[in-house]
Amino acid sequence: MAYISLASDGLLAIECDYEQKDVPKEIGGRWDGVYKVWNVAFTIDNLEYLLDNLNDVDLASSVEEKVDEQTEKERKLVHLRELSKRDAPVRLKVPGLHLKDEEGNRTQIAPYNYQKLGIMFAITNGEGVLIADEMGLGKTLQAICTALMLKQAGKAKNALIVTPASLKWNWPLEIEKFTDEPYVVIDSKKPDERIAQWMREDVFFYVVNYELLLADLFGGKTLKPKPEETDEQRLKREEREMTVKRRQRLLTPIRTRIWDFIACDEAHAMKNSQSKRTRNVKSLKGRFRMALTGTPMDGRLEELHSVMDWVIPGLLESKTRFLQKHATTDVWGKITGYKDIKVVTDKISPYFIRRLKKDVLKDLPDKIYLNRIVVLSDAEKKVYKELAEAGHVATEDAMAMVCVLRCKQFCDHPELVGEHMKAAKYEALREVLQEIVIENGNKALMFTQFKQMLNLIVPLLDDLGLKYLRIDGDTPKKERATMQKQFNNDPTIDLMIGTEAMSTGLNFIGASYVINYDDNWAPAYMAQRADRAHRIGQKCVVTVVNFICKDTVEERIRGVLYNKSVISKEALGDDISEAVLRRITPKEQAQLL
Repeated sequence: MAYISLASDGLLAIECDYEQKDVPKEIGGRWDGVYKVWNVAFTIDNLEYLLDNLNDVDLASSVEEKVDEQTEKERKLVHLRELSKRDAPVRLKVPGLHLKDEEGNRTQIAPYNYQKLGIMFAITNGEGVLIADEMGLGKTLQAICTALMLKQAGKAKNALIVTPASLKWNWPLEIEKFTDEPYVVIDSKKPDERIAQWMREDVFFYVVNYELLLADLFGGKTLKPKPEETDEQRLKREEREMTVKRRQRLLTPIRTRIWDFIACDEAHAMKNSQSKRTRNVKSLKGRFRMALTGTPMDGRLEELHSVMDWVIPGLLESKTRFLQKHATTDVWGKITGYKDIKVVTDKISPYFIRRLKKDVLKDLPDKIYLNRIVVLSDAEKKVYKELAEAGHVATEDAMAMVCVLRCKQFCDHPELVGEHMKAAKYEALREVLQEIVIENGNKALMFTQFKQMLNLIVPLLDDLGLKYLRIDGDTPKKERATMQKQFNNDPTIDLMIGTEAMSTGLNFIGASYVINYDDNWAPAYMAQRADRAHRIGQKCVVTVVNFICKDTVEERIRGVLYNKSVISKEALGDDISEAVLRRITPKEQAQLL
């Protein structure tokens, strides 16, 4: 005997005799010990398999009623995927979506066609989706628009955004830029303040990084007694444990809430199915789940399995059975390759969509600008504050400028000013290179104002196994021309790194990315950097990535200098103007600090 019904989360629930347990397990069934049923994703293929292979099946009326609806949904999803491959024009109006100018005026805008198709794909799916578009194609905007569409349809009163700490402050910028929706960023050193942020009911978007999510809702790292723990240390540890337990108790309603919409940015953070982070994030309940990542797997099928296991629980088999079917191993059990991959791609196709820039080129501008907001660590913030307050009297022009430059160098890497500590921007660069070059095979140019910074970047490139060429002020001009030819023609070279010596007179159309590790004070140089790749002969959209440290001179210069000198919006990518530093007054220089 077997009975198939519909679970509350949209999955199929199968009650069957023990002898028939292998039937649901074969299609990824997961045992629910509470309700004593097997759960599998509701797809027509899964339902047909169960009906064909189970004995004496009784089908609940709720399932019968949804069969036609599910058939039509799967047909639409296939159609949308085909349209997306062609970047076909479609009509879609996203409620509340607009662009604000510097005066706060709003202009209604429409997403690009491929973004509309991604939003429609997600809305049609209705349960969960993995948006795996290449960097620069606007995954964040697609997530925001999907949440707005669900809200308009009466299906979402709240939206939880989980993101790496390095990207947490990009989300409020995008939310403010394109919507009027209220939001809260879970971000405070004081636990009581974070509790208050979590408990707010007057916002739509809740933005939190993975680390704080785990610390607040799941207790974070376990505090273990040290071998030679003093009484004072023990008391502090026990006090902290009590604080953590109190916070967890107060936030139980948040941990157990069924969110209307959950988006996990850089979802490959869940690639390790055994990590505490992955297990805790997967325990969150969401009526709609959206994973965003340009790198859904690092060449390992089990990583894709882990991400999809959150998007649609029960779609794929358990990890053990999945690898038994799709992995090849050596005599020691180490995975050496994969097989029957098309079976996997066919199964996830209703919940997975990926576009590359080259596929949607005709609907894109010739340049895309991304600002990577970097948050300094607490240790970095402390030193930065000391540098900024190091005697820059507003009337002392030279001193103010020295302080500005030293703070700017510190943002690049503390070692540039003699401080030895981990650099947040440096680690963010590692993440970006991993996605742009290693995962997606793009070639890139990278600029910095400081030759010493190049010396620090080189070990990072070596550690990542990247092949690169370098141009700075000491590079002879004849060698620069040779390097230009080599970079454009040699597919094994990943990067061209350099100072402003690389920003004029050279043609690097082999690159589709330009990385500004730091900004040049002169607007003309910023435009020239991008033009090294964006010029006649370039066949790809050029993406310019600007690194900006939050709450530092790098961010403030864009506000303080707004009216001083007009620069193309393109060069900065965020509709903010910049001026040459030497044109501003000493008082304004001090304000930057």
